[in-house]
Amino acid sequence: MVELPMPLDVLRLALKIEVFDDDAEISRLAIAAGTHIERYTGLRLRSATRTQYLHAWERTILADAPLVSITSITYTDTSGNAQTLAAARYWVDNSQPMAALMFDAPDPFKSTTQPLVTYVAGYTQVPGDLQHAIVALVGAWYANPEALTVASMQVLPKSFEYLLANYSTKGPFS
Repeated sequence: MVELPMPLDVLRLALKIEVFDDDAEISRLAIAAGTHIERYTGLRLRSATRTQYLHAWERTILADAPLVSITSITYTDTSGNAQTLAAARYWVDNSQPMAALMFDAPDPFKSTTQPLVTYVAGYTQVPGDLQHAIVALVGAWYANPEALTVASMQVLPKSFEYLLANYSTKGPFS
């Protein structure tokens, strides 16, 4: 079962829905809104452990944001043994919307090995602005389900775009 991006009771309260008959529909819309926001911003609303193979031992943008922590960086040495890279040998550059993993001076083994990064990314608590965007989107879809048909597809409200613009990993208003 997919986890909701925010508690159902908070959504119901924000939308002033006092009946429980539509909980399944509100949950479905909340999951869809969360997925839409993740795609729109490039952020993960739920914190989880993720893995990523790196192409090379060079500056690499991690695929998921926001980065919480690096768990480990492993590789296979020239003898075929699994190794873990010491934390002192890498650091994270957070100066851009997407975290970049950086490495110290290259070792000879690095040219023949492929690192595997294990890290935790995603919000542990969805920020208030993004919760408001979820509420707005769920509310619009719940109140006007006809707007989702192909014949009447509408552009998202500018307020929704404005709320998400500052969170986008693509940069504000891109």
